Amino acid sequence: MSRSPIPLPPALGRTFSSGEARAHGVHSRRLDGPDVVRIARGLYARRFAVAPDPEPPLGGQPPHSDELWRREVRARAEALGPMLPDEVFFSHRTAAALWGLPIGPPPVHPERLDASAFGRRPGLPRFGVAPRSVSPRLVAVTALRGVRLTDPATTWVQLAPTINRFEAIALGDAILHADRLPGTDELTAPPLATHSELSDAVRTPYRRGRAQLLALLPRLSAHAASPPESHLRALLEEWDFPQPWLDFDVRDGAGRLLGCSEIAYPEHRLALEYEGAHHFTLARQYARDVEKVQLYADAGWRVLRVTAELLYRRPQTLRTRLRAALASPLIEHTASAHRRLPDGPIGPRFERV
Repeated sequence: MSRSPIPLPPALGRTFSSGEARAHGVHSRRLDGPDVVRIARGLYARRFAVAPDPEPPLGGQPPHSDELWRREVRARAEALGPMLPDEVFFSHRTAAALWGLPIGPPPVHPERLDASAFGRRPGLPRFGVAPRSVSPRLVAVTALRGVRLTDPATTWVQLAPTINRFEAIALGDAILHADRLPGTDELTAPPLATHSELSDAVRTPYRRGRAQLLALLPRLSAHAASPPESHLRALLEEWDFPQPWLDFDVRDGAGRLLGCSEIAYPEHRLALEYEGAHHFTLARQYARDVEKVQLYADAGWRVLRVTAELLYRRPQTLRTRLRAALASPLIEHTASAHRRLPDGPIGPRFERV
């Protein structure tokens, strides 16, 4: 049975260096304890000083490696942020991780944090930071949980030209996402930014990658709840399938709400449902999925269930199945369906904002 580590001296405070630890009689091996987080070379923080890592739901899958990397980045950045000079702020992938956006580690030096300053490159070699110099005309800076960082719109325009198209769409969708209660227009969480704010950031003079960003803007949606849904929508467009409705409320003939589907073809009474691993490992989620599919079937709807295996490793099989489903004749049925919003500023089908 392992022993609990000897408590750290209170004088060390929230964050401390290895030299400060030695000065208080703390051995270097003690800094490997579970209550200590290494946030940079020679710099540490008490575990209680950083945001706790959320546990996966009971019976759920362990977090993806990208999520584990984002948690580490958030912990280190939130501990290091108060120690940075006032003119320095987090940007690029580090800012995206702090905003909770779907981004993975860079291909090289994933341990480094991204920090920027106006007009000059910040000198932060011992902090394990990748420093950048940026123009104040191109960057908007705000604060989140006491940490200075680029705002969501700036973060997207910085990152989108450096990652692939599918990742850039998923990142923009996550920023625009307006989570709502199905069957209503009531939002449960506001978006991090609006499409207008993204557009303004793209059109800032001297913006690098502007042509690429302008091409991506119409592809973004406020109604994609996860990166796989964004990737699936981008694939449908790439394959030249008809434009689907997004975040679609399916109702029966009496107008009773049966469920909300991320991607749907109402004219074909076809819903595409992406199902991550938790849909199969969590009994309650699995039961809800079974009930939803049955309700849809009773109302004359078909459901094409899309798994990670189909989406990422067997996309051509998915393409064939979807083509066959759209070509299948409809069975006469009295059910009806209602999309969430009328034609208007959000626009049709892909609901390009």
